[in-house]
Amino acid sequence: MKFYFKFLALFLIVCLGFSTNSAFGHGLGGEMHPPRTIGDRDATLSIDVSPSTYDPNDPENFVTLKLFNSETEAIIEHVTFILELKKDGERIFRYMFHDEFGNLNFRVISNDSDKIEINGVQEPLLGGWMRGNDQPLTLTGPIFSSGGLYEYKVEVLTVDSDTNVLDVRVELEGAISLADTKTFGVTDSQNQSHDVQVISYFDVINNFDFDSNQMSFSMPFDWNQDLEQLSVIHEEIRVPNTFGEFLSTKYDAYLNDILLPDDIVTIDDYSFDDRTVHMTVYRELIKELKEEASKVSDSQIDFRLKTSDQTQFPLEFATPDYRFKVFLSWEPEIIRAGEPVTFFVDFDELFSAKTKRVTEYDLTVIQNDAEIYKKHLTGNVNSDTSNSHTITFTPEHTGTANIFFSNIDENTLSRGNFIIVIEPPLESQTSNSKSEIPSWIKNNAGWWADGSIDDDAFVQGIQFLIKENILQVPITTSQESTNNEIPSWIKNNAGWWADGSIDDDAFVQGIEYLMKNGVITVN
Repeated sequence: MKFYFKFLALFLIVCLGFSTNSAFGHGLGGEMHPPRTIGDRDATLSIDVSPSTYDPNDPENFVTLKLFNSETEAIIEHVTFILELKKDGERIFRYMFHDEFGNLNFRVISNDSDKIEINGVQEPLLGGWMRGNDQPLTLTGPIFSSGGLYEYKVEVLTVDSDTNVLDVRVELEGAISLADTKTFGVTDSQNQSHDVQVISYFDVINNFDFDSNQMSFSMPFDWNQDLEQLSVIHEEIRVPNTFGEFLSTKYDAYLNDILLPDDIVTIDDYSFDDRTVHMTVYRELIKELKEEASKVSDSQIDFRLKTSDQTQFPLEFATPDYRFKVFLSWEPEIIRAGEPVTFFVDFDELFSAKTKRVTEYDLTVIQNDAEIYKKHLTGNVNSDTSNSHTITFTPEHTGTANIFFSNIDENTLSRGNFIIVIEPPLESQTSNSKSEIPSWIKNNAGWWADGSIDDDAFVQGIQFLIKENILQVPITTSQESTNNEIPSWIKNNAGWWADGSIDDDAFVQGIEYLMKNGVITVN
């Protein structure tokens, strides 16, 4: 399952100097703006480009603008938009559009012609372009001519009816990107293969390399150009959630061997399948780095992303409905199977008075598409005190997992995901697991030795303890038993073990014998 609401609290476009009505930008092929009041309701505008990648061999894209009620998600009809699109500060077009159902969709066919041609009809009142009866609304011309960041401005002129012209236009600004995407195969220390995607919103990627705990790649870049024309350089690395070695709470990013500030890197776990690590370098920092970076190369940028030795908390996400920002941390910093870990979660309401209150939510841990833990909880919102919850993962849960918060405040869209790594037990714990047997099992062994319980009851009890991982016995190859009688020496061992005459290992050897000879079987 993936979340296609890609807000994730990156605030990229706000930092580009846009107005306070800008979207919370993520630099992908779509934006969903925070609610704005129109008349007696709050409305949300979304804009998307599909596909969201630049492909010179496939010049067709579709642009969708949708205005809907923020509370009910019902489409607002009879909407007239003005859409302005820019690239690198240069206007591509500024046209008026109209859709009776408030869900504007038009086709873009990009080419290298001198002008843009529109195939559609015009709404008679204000003249907004609409689709024809049997033809999609189509814009053909020099529109999406390269990958990268495209700035837009949307003005809403009418809602609910064609004649309901708003006294004050609603204006929204933001940016969307068309990406250059490449996939690279890497091999981890366990000789497992993983596909890593690098997505560039600026130029093509070259010279990818993976070595131990770091990835590197380069991109053409003219350091002698007029840097005032730049807004941002945005790169993404998508790491599959199976690649546990490269799933860190903190990453160090380098540009031409210069360590970048921590806030350049943002961790984004919106997907269950992979983690997106954003590297976002803004114009002012690019200008500061120019002299030093150009000493390494004046014609390219060498990026390097490395897992940090430090832990950085909290991780965070914003819910797709823009109601909450969720923060997560845990202690101890290394989540290890067999040891309790306490998760600390904070819920902060967005666009509210931030009054302290209590809410309900679901916490689910998912691994390999299966729920390994789930609990319905009650916690604080807008509080200085974190909500805490302790979980102990078993050794079979070693690996990566998704910790999923959902139904926050009973809203199905108030949800989000973090990727965690559950480390195996320490070697000392594993090596001692044979001898560290819960003491109460000795009571059963003593009762069996003195005849208080029969052989079948003892065997069934041992089977249950092994199956539930309470009694850990090395797996051995069993053979079909022709005699279900238990040797007397094993019963003697059980009695001696119960009174302390022999150690745990000697008792476990007897259980291993029974398993090897098919007397005890565990499915």
